[in-house]
Amino acid sequence: MKKLILAGVIASAFALTATPTFAQTDSGVTVPAQNVSALVTILNNATADTSPEQLEANLAAAISEMCSDCTPEQIDAMMNDVVAAIGADSPLISNFLAAMTAAGIDSDAVTLAAITAGVDATTASEATAAGPADGTPTPTPTVPAIAAVPTTTVPQGAGGTGGDAGISEVGN
Repeated sequence: MKKLILAGVIASAFALTATPTFAQTDSGVTVPAQNVSALVTILNNATADTSPEQLEANLAAAISEMCSDCTPEQIDAMMNDVVAAIGADSPLISNFLAAMTAAGIDSDAVTLAAITAGVDATTASEATAAGPADGTPTPTPTVPAIAAVPTTTVPQGAGGTGGDAGISEVGN
């Protein structure tokens, strides 16, 4: 009996300490630091004379160059790095988010990454879903016309109105 208990204890110890040999670290998640620093440099060099359109165009060009087919994890990493560098409450964060969508990154992925990185949800949603990036106005939705359906009056006792005829009619 002692040998059976000892064998069970040894087997349990091996089961708890064994690690899978196929486990790998996720090395492809990060975006190269020099690319993120280029984005931060563009944002930090923006002055009051820099138009939002020019700033977003510069950012979009840099983002397109570094992230033509980024995974959601890489988008999250880039967002976290930029937000950490300029701050989640920075007035430039809206320009950065708009530039990401202008660069072709899915607006839902950008919004989610921004909110996860600590950007205000309203700011993130407005910056990524404000309309087309090319400046064309969004079409105004048409309001459907409301039509009044004519009603006909049925004389008392004429029937045909679901309970208006028969012996239950008062006054017949």
